[in-house]
Amino acid sequence: MNRPLTLHLKAALLCGFLGIIVALPLLWVPLLPAWQGWRPPVVNPRVEAILASVMAFWVAWCVVDIPRGGLKVLVWGATLWLLGSGIWLFGLYGYDSSSLVPLTAAAVAGMAALIFSLTPAGSRRVRWQSLVGGRVAPAFLRERVDEQRLDEEPRRETLTVLEVLWPGGGDEVTTWGGMTGVAEEAARHFQEQGGYLERCDAGGACFVFGCWGQTVALSSLVQAAWNWVRKAGGCVAITRGECVSGAADFPSGKRWTVGGVSPRKATRMASAARGSAARLLVEDSLAKELAGAWMARRMAWWDFEGERILLHEINSPVEGAPPEVSADVARWDRAWDAFWRGHWVEAENGFASLARERDDAAARIFALRSAAARRHDEDL
Repeated sequence: MNRPLTLHLKAALLCGFLGIIVALPLLWVPLLPAWQGWRPPVVNPRVEAILASVMAFWVAWCVVDIPRGGLKVLVWGATLWLLGSGIWLFGLYGYDSSSLVPLTAAAVAGMAALIFSLTPAGSRRVRWQSLVGGRVAPAFLRERVDEQRLDEEPRRETLTVLEVLWPGGGDEVTTWGGMTGVAEEAARHFQEQGGYLERCDAGGACFVFGCWGQTVALSSLVQAAWNWVRKAGGCVAITRGECVSGAADFPSGKRWTVGGVSPRKATRMASAARGSAARLLVEDSLAKELAGAWMARRMAWWDFEGERILLHEINSPVEGAPPEVSADVARWDRAWDAFWRGHWVEAENGFASLARERDDAAARIFALRSAAARRHDEDL
């Protein structure tokens, strides 16, 4: 049993006991000399004691465990109303009982549980708001709180990591001044897809998808990234793999975080994308998944922590793409094959042609690399 659930169970038990302690003495009030003139409607003490105990624990647990405040009050009030009207209805059929003690127990237990649930320890929403802050969309967090999928304990899970680098170039002071607006827009854009903002700084941001049982469609995530780079510029790298997630203590306080190989890989892939002027970079396994919906071109062989990976740049969606886009991908593939075979003249001519005709920054970079390699071979 995880720690928040254990805490809620203990709180519900304490609130239930409080309701019983306050309500059960009412069974003996008529026996006191000072109260001989008052006769509360106590009919069957044993039945009322059992009913009061059951209802106190029931109401306390419901009010503590239900995440929404309005629903807490609704369930609490409905229980009191149904309990009172039910006892009255049973009395009409000859089953005499009284609502005084059960209603008192349920009312006190519910009030104590409601007070507890308004504290950070008793509210899942308040607790998780302190752990994730504004790093997720409010609607997404509310859904996960209601579904009780949130867990602070560290766990291993397969997540999709997206690294965004802000557009560079120009005056650094101007770029710095506009960074806040770009970062806020990126947060809104990717949080709408269910992304968790793991990191955001002057260079870029890291978003994680698939947290807390979320189902992520890779095609929709690529579409969101494609829309972003077309609108805002910069570059994006997407990878998927095993991560470690959970709440952790930092000098700035406790917060939920994600670590592991995949976030490191996404960060380095984004740097590789910027170095090659690629806008949207994915690894080979993801490119194969997207083959039917997106056109991609091979960008580079890349070594990461002892693993050799083929990186692809997402070039265009298949649906609605003009014929020249497919032709350009084929031309790129021929030049790229020549480059990695060491046929520098063929590669340089192919990339230079694309750079002139399509204003392709990545082709221009590879044309320069091919020319540098050709000159190096000529000097040997």
